[in-house]
Amino acid sequence: MPRSSVSAEASSGKRSATVVLALLALIAAFGAYNWLKNRNMPLPTTVSLSVISGEATVKRADAGDSPPLKAGEQVALQRGDEVLSTPDSRCKLTFAGDETTELGGGTHLTILELYQAPVSRALVASLALHEGRTLTRIRHVLLQGTRFEIETPLATVQARGTVFQCDVLAKNQAYMAVYDGVITVSMGEQSLELQAGQGLDVRLGQPLAPVAISQTPPPDTESAEQSTPGAPPTLTERQKTLFPPVLTPTRPGDNMELYTVEAGDTLYGIARKFGVSWEAILAANKDTLKKPELLRVGQQLRIPKP
Repeated sequence: MPRSSVSAEASSGKRSATVVLALLALIAAFGAYNWLKNRNMPLPTTVSLSVISGEATVKRADAGDSPPLKAGEQVALQRGDEVLSTPDSRCKLTFAGDETTELGGGTHLTILELYQAPVSRALVASLALHEGRTLTRIRHVLLQGTRFEIETPLATVQARGTVFQCDVLAKNQAYMAVYDGVITVSMGEQSLELQAGQGLDVRLGQPLAPVAISQTPPPDTESAEQSTPGAPPTLTERQKTLFPPVLTPTRPGDNMELYTVEAGDTLYGIARKFGVSWEAILAANKDTLKKPELLRVGQQLRIPKP
């Protein structure tokens, strides 16, 4: 074989090997990129709803109402789902990691956020409590990135590694109690750390002032015979004097204001900023916003005058 032919074949072989190596390097780089990207992506998770007694209805974010669940039945829930319990029912939500939220009768809540944090895979959960009573037990305090919060029409509760009660008594009143650990209660510009053995009546426009309570939490709901979340104290005449009805000042201008949704906004938080109910905002934007959890960054909302 001529020397020139041998040289040409060797050169061609080198080029082929170079192409193969380049392709392998590209595949490896693409795999590494995907691994790094997915490593920092939240991991979707679900929560289990168990009905202890009575009935509960689930409104699916993507499929509408499901048939009522009866005592002894359970179902997996995801972000955007709503739970409505009957007045005589008792239910329990069980999250990844064995965190639980017990629901009293006549409770209505929506799952706003639900996932596991990147890297640590710690629970991140945000619930909107529209009405009713809840008792939450968070067992994992040391996992970095764990976040658990309940938003009410009046205030937001954030907790880590604690046992606490959060009730919505009316549109203008909520009640919180801490049996173990610490929670942070935020209402507008006010923020308060509520310690174990403290309770709090939250009323629109009133200062956040904790009071002493029993530090013994209600028993865990494992059967229909056990108690539901502890009932909040009724308002005495003295409390009615301390917390009179609040008249929110009206705003100048038209009956509606425009607001552009920003990152981190929720319908309940926006409602508190403007001193109106989230239901009023939802009704004013029913043509573009069907459910509170469908709020999107950059969306313009019409805010009714309080």
